Amino acid sequence: MTIRSTTTTGLAAVLAAALCTGAHAQSPDTDLTGQAKAAAQADAQARLEADVPLAPPPDTLAELVGTLSGDGVAVPMEDLPEGTTVETLLLGELPTDDSGSGNDAALDNALARAQTQLDMLQTRVDGDEVLTRALEDGGFSSDQVLGVYSVRDGTVALLIDDRA
Repeated sequence: MTIRSTTTTGLAAVLAAALCTGAHAQSPDTDLTGQAKAAAQADAQARLEADVPLAPPPDTLAELVGTLSGDGVAVPMEDLPEGTTVETLLLGELPTDDSGSGNDAALDNALARAQTQLDMLQTRVDGDEVLTRALEDGGFSSDQVLGVYSVRDGTVALLIDDRA
């Protein structure tokens, strides 16, 4: 009888400890996915608040994919001055690698990962009269913009996703 009471008490203690440990492992403080999402959101917000200088446009599709996967999307913070020359660059005109295989899939994956930053960029483009006018003149909309780049002295280029 004593053996059963001790065994039952011991099993109850082990079960209680396991349940407490399991609940602790699922708490928000240790949820790595939640922590990673919070860190990504904080990084995106920091980029939005920083005065990000405009970079040159990508030379190839692979470079665009690398930029989207690496540093991400630069979001210009200040309105462009009236009279700024704005050009459009079409995604379909960017050279691809020799094989051409997997380019669309790689681009789509990079765009999906950078979606939050692209949303911020596109919202910012909507708020800039110079960029909005250039898009309208070209028959495009802000949801097609993948980047805003500096191409030469005072000229800005909008990279447009022209895929159907």
